Amino acid sequence: MGRVLKKEDYNKFLQHLKDEGELIAPVTTKMVRFETVKNIRDIDLNSGNPFFPIKKYFLPNKEALLKIRSGETKSVDKVEKKKLIFGARLCDINGIAILDELFLNHEYADEAYKKRRDSIIIIGINCHTPPSKYCFCESMDLKKEGYDLLLHKREHNYFIDVLTDNGAKLVRHLPEAEVDIPLPKTKKHLDRKDLKPFFADNFWEKDSEQCVSCQRCTILCPTCFCFDLQDEINPRTKNGDRVRTIDSCHSKDFTQVAGGHVFRDTRLKRYRHRVLHKTQFFQDKFKRSMCTGCGRCIEYCHSKIDFVKTINEDFQ
Repeated sequence: MGRVLKKEDYNKFLQHLKDEGELIAPVTTKMVRFETVKNIRDIDLNSGNPFFPIKKYFLPNKEALLKIRSGETKSVDKVEKKKLIFGARLCDINGIAILDELFLNHEYADEAYKKRRDSIIIIGINCHTPPSKYCFCESMDLKKEGYDLLLHKREHNYFIDVLTDNGAKLVRHLPEAEVDIPLPKTKKHLDRKDLKPFFADNFWEKDSEQCVSCQRCTILCPTCFCFDLQDEINPRTKNGDRVRTIDSCHSKDFTQVAGGHVFRDTRLKRYRHRVLHKTQFFQDKFKRSMCTGCGRCIEYCHSKIDFVKTINEDFQ
């Protein structure tokens, strides 16, 4: 059973969220981005998908995991304050569900990720129309999961799908309603899902020749999680931190091993690996695509490389 919010009570609902904790939502300055909301009037849901996905609140660019002090190693015991992320779309939310599957594995849960995940409530917004011509999420089998609440705008009301107890507490004052929220529709589609025949170099030569390895696609992807671990030690005190930093499979150094060998030593190999990992390799292991079809890797690519178009043209 869902809830229904009248349009005239929308701003009151946003203020209610802001009173519950740190409210994060799309805000437009030079571009639309997820930022901490100072005034609910600054929230902008009409200027397209935010430049960065909400992933940055779950996997920061740099964080200390262990502290080394006087020869003793301890986990970083950081207290995470309550955050409410409002206005995320299903592509970004499905990205978090995918990261949950990886970082909250019941045998090897990542404690730093888990603390942040437990402190964040996600209130999503369902797309009526795609925010960008590059969106192809309809092809990627998005699921209604990963959020606490999902708002679907209708003519006079917002229907709210309630998925968790944390979400239910936020809307318990609203009237109940039967809710059936449709998944988004897009004009752009990925026509083929089985990409095993696409491993040959010739499929990727043209795209990889345009790639400059800037790594923007992996930074803006809702599910890219590659990271590096380094020990930062002060040689004078022998104290230090074990630090996790976000990395990229488009970096030539990413597959370098002891002795200097690089497994993906060409731009073609790195580009192909990113696309196939998102669309095929992850699917083979976890039975779902790692790509959520947000289109950022195409829209914000310097060369406008479109792997969806490449696959579709070769498929035909």
